[in-house]
Formats: sequence, C-alpha cells, structure tokens
Amino acid sequence: MNGGALVAEVAIGLTLGVITAIPLGVVNVAVLEAAARVGVRRAIGIGVGGGLADLCHAWLAFTGIGALLARDARAAPALYAVTGVLIAGYGAMLWRRREAAPAAAAADATGGATSLTVGIGVGLMLTLPNPGALLAWVIVAGAILPGLGTGSAVVVAIGVGAGSMLWFSGLALLGRRGAGALRSRPARQATLRRLLAGLLTAMGALSLGRAIWLVGGWGG
Repeated sequence: MNGGALVAEVAIGLTLGVITAIPLGVVNVAVLEAAARVGVRRAIGIGVGGGLADLCHAWLAFTGIGALLARDARAAPALYAVTGVLIAGYGAMLWRRREAAPAAAAADATGGATSLTVGIGVGLMLTLPNPGALLAWVIVAGAILPGLGTGSAVVVAIGVGAGSMLWFSGLALLGRRGAGALRSRPARQATLRRLLAGLLTAMGALSLGRAIWLVGGWGG
C-alpha cells in the first residue's frame, strides 16, 4: 500500500467515523449525561469506549464477518437482549443516582485516570454487543466500501474509531461547558440529567423490544 492510498483510507475512515457518530444514539446521550453529572474525563472516556466499539464493528463489517453475525437468527436476538438490559439498567441506575458521588466528581476534576478508565468501560459496554450498531456498519460497508482487502479494512476501521472518538470528545467538552452554564440553575441541571437518563432507559427498552420481536418471528 502506497502512502497516498494509506492517507486516503485513513481520511475516509475518519470522515465515516464522524458522520456516523453524529446522529442521536446511546453513546451521544451517555457522553452528555456523564459530562453533566460527573465531569469531562468520564465523558471523554465513554466516547473513547464508543469509538473503540465502532472500530471493531467497522472492521467486522469491512471484512464480511459482521454480516454473518448481525443476521444470525440465534445470535441477533440474544445480542439485542443483552444490549437492552445493559443500556436500560445503566439508564435506570443513573436515574436513581442523579447526582455524582463526590469522590467520583473530585477524581474527574483532578485528572485521575480511574474516571477515564471507567468511562471507557461504560462506552464499550453500551456499544460493543449492539447488533444494531454492527448492522449499520454492514450497510455502510456494502454501500460505500465493498470488497476491501484485509489491510485496507484495518486502516479504514482505525480511521473510523479515531473519527468517532473525535466527535464524542468534542461533544463531551460541549456538554461540560453547557453543564457549567447551568451550574447556577441546579433545578434545570437536574432536569437535564433525568431527561438523559430517561432517554438511555428508553433506548434499552427498545433494544429489548427488538429482541422479543425477533424471537417471536415478527421481524422476518
């Protein structure tokens, strides 16, 4: 692979990563919630975890493995169910907690690595097992980049992950700035946190509904 082709493939991956991360989804909501409740490092960590999951999904899609996994009659419902439980459970936990533990907020503010690491784990947990996200990359791969070689698939997938992380990190900074602006209005800040936690719970419920739909044979 020559240098020009490498740069082009990285650029394609970066562009796809940013574009596909923009629509409202689980990671976007989780990033904003973490930025408002805990701090920017936790939020960036969630974005990094989501970006790593996008990297994996894109690689699976570009190599053709993703299409087999996403359409498997047994695997897809199970993955939707697992994803639904994780997302709904996380959203319900945030709804009940509402406020960050002082230790977590303090660690985030002082730059502790724990907050970032926990965020990465949350981002991976919410996104990696999601067959809907994988199927979206399968569609992108078939429509835009069919027949990529193994090396090119890796390069583009790395670009996708970097693009996703870039978007989510920017969103985390924006969310933290917005939370700072609302600091003098705690009632509105609390309402925003509850709204975001409720959105996550609803997204998890939709994933569980999708699993039931598929198990019942209504999804075709």
